[in-house]
Order: sequence, then C-alpha cells, then structure tokens
Amino acid sequence: MNNYQSYTPHIDTNEEPPVITSGASEQQDRKNTENSSRRSSKKKGKNKTQDKKKETTIVEKVKTFLSSPALRQITGIFLGCLAVYLLISFLSYFTACIKDQSVINNAPIGGAARIANHGGEGGARLAEFLINRSFGVGSFVIIVWLGAMCMKLLIGRPRFKSVNFTIKCFVALITVSLIVGISSVITNTYVNWGGYHAHYVYEFINSFLGYGSYILCFFMVALFVVICLNDLVAWIRRKYQERAERRRIAAEERAARLAKEEALMRDEHEEHIDDIRAGECVTLPVTNMKDVSDVPENEAQMSFSDTYILEDETESKDSESVSQYEETVAEVAATAKAAEMTVDDMPDKVESESIPVSDVSDIPEPSMVVNVNQIDQDGKRHYKSQLDFEAQHKYQFPPFSLMREGITKISVDAEEQMENKEKIQKTLLDFGIPITKIEATVGPTVTLYEIVPDKGVKIAKIRSLVDDIALSLSAIGVRIIAPIPGKGTVGIEVANKDPLTVSMQTVIKSRKYQESRYNLPVALGSTISNEVYIADLAKMPHLLVAGATGQGKSVGLNAIITSLLYCKSPSQLKFVMIDPKQVEFSLYNKLKNHYLAVIPDDLDSDEPVITDMQKVEATLNSLCIEMDNRYTLLKNVHARNIEEYNGKIKDGKLNPAEGHRFLPYIVVVVDEFGDLIMVSGKNVEMPIARLAQKARAVGMHVIIATQRPSTNVITGIIKANFPARISFKVSSGVDSKTILDTSGAQHLIGRGDMLIFNNSEMVRVQCAFIDTPEVESICEYIEQQPYAPGPYELPEPPMANGDDSSVGGPVGDRDPLFEEVARRVVNSNTASTSSLQRVYSIGYNRAGKIMDQLEAAGIVGPSQGGKPRAVLVDQIGLESILASV
Repeated sequence: MNNYQSYTPHIDTNEEPPVITSGASEQQDRKNTENSSRRSSKKKGKNKTQDKKKETTIVEKVKTFLSSPALRQITGIFLGCLAVYLLISFLSYFTACIKDQSVINNAPIGGAARIANHGGEGGARLAEFLINRSFGVGSFVIIVWLGAMCMKLLIGRPRFKSVNFTIKCFVALITVSLIVGISSVITNTYVNWGGYHAHYVYEFINSFLGYGSYILCFFMVALFVVICLNDLVAWIRRKYQERAERRRIAAEERAARLAKEEALMRDEHEEHIDDIRAGECVTLPVTNMKDVSDVPENEAQMSFSDTYILEDETESKDSESVSQYEETVAEVAATAKAAEMTVDDMPDKVESESIPVSDVSDIPEPSMVVNVNQIDQDGKRHYKSQLDFEAQHKYQFPPFSLMREGITKISVDAEEQMENKEKIQKTLLDFGIPITKIEATVGPTVTLYEIVPDKGVKIAKIRSLVDDIALSLSAIGVRIIAPIPGKGTVGIEVANKDPLTVSMQTVIKSRKYQESRYNLPVALGSTISNEVYIADLAKMPHLLVAGATGQGKSVGLNAIITSLLYCKSPSQLKFVMIDPKQVEFSLYNKLKNHYLAVIPDDLDSDEPVITDMQKVEATLNSLCIEMDNRYTLLKNVHARNIEEYNGKIKDGKLNPAEGHRFLPYIVVVVDEFGDLIMVSGKNVEMPIARLAQKARAVGMHVIIATQRPSTNVITGIIKANFPARISFKVSSGVDSKTILDTSGAQHLIGRGDMLIFNNSEMVRVQCAFIDTPEVESICEYIEQQPYAPGPYELPEPPMANGDDSSVGGPVGDRDPLFEEVARRVVNSNTASTSSLQRVYSIGYNRAGKIMDQLEAAGIVGPSQGGKPRAVLVDQIGLESILASV
C-alpha cells in the first residue's frame, strides 16, 4: 500500500505531441462538444441552486428580522411616542379647537400659521380629524390601545391577547362615540362631542328606527359592558373574594393563636401547681410549723412564693384554675403542720416556740445563695447528617464468594520463553540489529521482551520489523514499544500460546484494591507485570471505551460497574444506564431501589435501565439540570467540589431545611454510543459534552462505549472532554488513532486485551472477566438488602422543542399543589424552594419542580443563587394566567 502511495508517474515534457489523424480529430471534436455541453448544463444547474439558496436566505433573513427583539422594541417605542403625541394634541384641542379650526380648513397642509395646539399643525389636524370629523372623545380609546401595545412590546406587561384586545378597543371606540354623540344631540350642546360618526349614525337610525334608536343605544351599552367591562367586573369580584379570604384566614390565625396562648398558660399553671405540690416553690418564714394553722388564711397564702401568686392572680382568669390553686395551697398548709424546716443560717439559741405568730413578719429573711448552672453552647449549630440512617442500618456489601475464583500466580513455560528469545535475537541479527541484553516479563496473556540494542542502532529500524518478528515467532498480536517510556529499552510484546483468564474476584480481593483510597476506584484487570490496574474515575474524570464487536467491551463495562458496587454504598453512588441494545444492562434493573437514578416519569417503571431512545434525550437533559442544581448548592456554601460539600454535610454544618443534602456520585454509563448518534445526533452529543465539560466537580462522571470509532461518532468535542480512553482490539490503525491518537490497538489479540490511555500514559491490560451469572448473583444479593432508599429522583427534564408557552407542559403534568403554591407565592411576594419544603412538607425535587413550573408560567423569575426568586405578577395577573392554562 505504501508503494502505491509513494508512486509518482514521470511525464516527459520534451516529447513532441502525438500526431492525430482526421478520423481521430473528428472523434476528438465530438468529445469536446459533448464535454462543453455537459459543463454548461452543470453550470446552469449550479446557478439555479445558487438562486434558490439566495431566495431561501432572503426569506429567512426577513422572517428573522420580523421576529427579532429589536423590531419589537422599535415598534413599541414608536407606538409609545405616537400615543404621547396624540394625548398632547387631544388635550390641546379642547382649548384651541375654535382658533385652529378656521386656520386649518382655509390653509393647505404645511401652510397653516399661528397654530395654538401644542402638537403643532400636525397635531391640530390629527385632533380635528379624529375628534371632530370621526369618533369624538371616543378617540381617546386609540391612545389607550397605543399605550397598552407599547407596554406589552417593551416590558411584556400587561398580559393580553393582541387580537382580542384590539377587538374590544374597536367596540369601545364605536360605542363611546355613539353614546356621547347621541347625548350631545339630545342635550343640544354647541360642540358635537361624538364626532361626525355619531352625528350621521344618529340621523340615520333616528329617521329609520325612530324611538328604536334608543333601544339600539341600550343594546350598544350592554354590548360594551359585556365585552369590554366584563374583565373589570371579574377583577372587582375577584378582589372582593380575596379580601374576604384574607379576613377569614386572619380570623382563623387569630383564633389559633389565642387558643395556643391559652393552652400555654394552662400548661404553665399546671407546672407551677406541680412545683408547689413538690415543695419547690414554697418559701416559709422561720417559725414553728405547728402554728401555721393559727395564721390567717390570707397571710398563710402570702407566705408561699409571693411572686408566683401575684403573677398567677393577674394573668390567669380561669375560675377553675384559681379554685384548683386554692385547694393546692390548703393541701400544702395542711401537710406542712407535720413538717419541720431547718435553716443553717439561723442561730441555735433561737427557739421557735418563743417567737409569737404575730411577730413573724418582723423576723429578717435568711440570706440564700443561688447557684445557676449554664448549658454549654457550641457556637455553631450541628445539623443531623443524612448518613445517620445508614449508620444505624449498615449496608452489607456483596461477598467475594459470588464470583468465581481465579489464578493469582502465572505459570511460566521456560521452554517457550527461551525459544522466543532465540527467535527474536536471530530475527534482529538477520536485519543487522545486534542487542546487548534481553529480559522477559510474563503476563497473563502477553509476554513483554525488553531488549537493549547496541550503540548506533536506530529505533525506527526496530519499529519497522514488527511484521518480520511476528512471522518468525508465528504469533499474533506482536506489538513493538520503541522506546519504553522511562526506560532505555525497546519492548516487544508477544502473545502467549496458552493465555490465562483474569477473574474479577482476583482483582477485587487484591490488596491494592482493598487498600485503595480513591474516591471511585475502578479495577480493570491485570497488567503485563501481573499487577492489578486500578484507576480513579473521579480523576479521569470521564471514560471513552471503544473496540470492535466481540472484543470485550461489555465485559469491561461490567467490570467497571462491579468494582464500583464493591466499594460504594447506595447512598454514595448512583448509576444512570443507557442500553440501546436492551440486553447488556437488563440485569441491573434489580438495582433500582439501591443504585439507580431515574427521571420522575420512570419512578414507577420496572425497567429503570433506559432502552427507549426517546427517553435518552430527556434523561441527559435532566442530568444537565441536576449538574446546574449541584453547582448552585456548592456556590451557596463556598465549596469547590463535591468532597468539600459532603464533608460539611457529614459534619452537620449545613441545614437540610435550606435544600442541602448529601450528594452521591452519579456515573452515567452509555453503551453503543454510535447508535445514539445515528438516531438522535446533536440532541445527544451536546448534553454529553456539557456533562463532560462541567460535571466533574459535582461528582457526575460519564462512561461511553462504542464499537464504531469513526470521526463522526467520536467527534472533536467528545475527544477533547474524554482524556481517559480504553481501546480493545480494532480492525485498523485508523480506528486506533481515532481513539488513542496513536496506532497499536489493531495489534491486540482480543478477548479482553486492551490499551488504556490515562494520565498521558499508555498501559496494556488484560481485562478482568466477569460472567453473566456472576453479575446476576451480585444484583440479586443487593436487591435483597433491607432499608432500600429507593431510586434517586433526577429533576424534571425540560419540555420537548423548548416550548415554554404552557405551565410546565400539559395540565395533567402539573403538580397538584401548583395553584395553591402560586397563590401563596403571590400573596407573600416571596418565592424560594426551601420555603415550599417547609410549608408543604415535600422533598427538594418536588419543590424544585413546582418552582420550575412557576417560572415557565411567568409567575416567578429565574433562580438567583441563594436569594429568593422575584415574583413577576400580582393577583390579577395570576388569575388570568391560571384561567388561561
């Protein structure tokens, strides 16, 4: 193939042109005419297509300009200026119409002088035409229409349908003109305020209908009220109902508050009574308890905790409580006769019997030391972590026994190694390449021979001998690494005659995996040096897997998923699996309540693994919304990544009532990405590109696999955002360069043999093998785990085709609390997701969904980070929105 590419034909320009005979010349002329006709027809066709393209581009440009915001703003400003100008001219007309009318009627357009109207000659002529010669004072409706349309085009409010509003204004114009004109004729005023329209119409209907003209006027008034004033009447009725509702709510709140205060007072009263019975609130003077019965009843009562008795008598007005309190005091006085109080501060020589009862008040009060204990304060509120439930009900990881045992030590065939060594040396010497040293490293499927060439040997010469070495060794999958990075040697990889299978159990039970401190350790298999290859998916941060059919892609994906299932609990990790083939990930449907994340529409589905191509786009867009929501949470608490944020959650520094929650890692696994691109194209590629660009910091990682590694599938956007790549055996070096940016994957031997490009390093790894029964056993074990948290609910995906004209989609898709929440938000003029969670006791996802629906309806503004959203409508606008959907 290289010979054909390097071949260049030689053309001698010094030779004389060949002699052409007459017959040949005629044939040549015929060919030239045919070619010229073909070229002319092609040019005509090209000109036609170019003309069509120009026509289509002009039409598109006109449509784009007519629908552009700039045209709306220009039209709105023009209508507003025209409305102001007409208003000035109309108001000036009432004071200057007599002076200007004769001047305008006798002078040509542009030649009138000394016009008193503030709108000039143009304003005077417009006012004369519209008010006097047309519709009279009803022309002010035109100003109302211009002003309303201006406001709608510029700021989007008031909200109304343009055609409906125009019809109502036209009816109002005719009706006002007719009614005012008839009133002017009947009252015989000097000026006909209804204009010529009303004057001529009244003359016609009066001569034609007689007194029926008054019936017609009444009909016009009724029509005006029904069509134009119906909205006003509905608004007044709605305001009255809202006022009555507010009064009712305020009365209920007041009654509830009074009942609560009364219950609190009653509880406090009962507590004090219990304290008196326990003797904690009793304070008696130093006297003999035997003489307490001789003290008058009122003095005996005052001898107990005076402060409490006075407060209780002033605050409590309940007769039952007072009587109960008196009974309690009597019981305490009766039981105190047998009691004996000793005070350490009193002298021993004072005899209690020598003190008369009448002198009790003269004895000084004994001093008392009051010890007040203080409750230690932390200074920072400690919120309960969401992981406390998992700590109480510890998740049990699947045991190793669910997977098959494998061979941990590789058996070395010494004869095979020596034979290959001699063949390699002989082949290199045959081509004039002496070597000074050779060393073999035996792997499970491949043996690496490291050679040290003699001085003066070019590396490119060794690299070109890959086919010759493969021929001499009679082996497949020979690959030359010249040189090996970090070593002064050249590597020759040769497939073993008896390859060994690397079991998944061997990889999972390895010390390197068990002692790994990676956030998302992915155990892929064994290297040539028989070391377990483990990578951190959190630092990759996304992974591209490619390879021909039947070379081990699906087994590799199962190995990745299994290695994550053996190290992360359901609260720490969630999967989103997309399987166009419908059979590769079907076993993982059993993990729905533990490890899978779904959109709200699939919460009740028995197949959370996405196999329907119509749901793929919605799920990917939902993941993008989840990514943006997570970034908002991180921004509000000044965290840079998910590890810092979850650390604050574990320490109880974040309040769950404010929407904070533990964020699990989300791993998106997409199989047969090429098929998705063929079906959906950019609708799938762009969300995946967004996730690949931004989702790393919030713990969302993407793994895509394809068996067609062409440039239209693995585009530049995908390659730029997937730095970590895995290539199984491919059919050509072009496919290898598409995946790895270098050749070599076409020399792999298949059956799990793969090249991993990660951290700018290329490593050959034998993928760990896990069979379908093993995956099924692991999924069944996890499915039987108690206290399943349920599927992780992703946000509501945006509507198809970007249609935001309705409130969050069809009426059936709206949340049942939508109208109630909308009225509450407008009444309180506050809109936040956390307030909806607290008031309605709902989860964060549902509250966020309701808030997105309110934003789509135009009731609230967009999210402003940690601040509440702006409320865009009032009560009238809200009711019109609710009535229109």
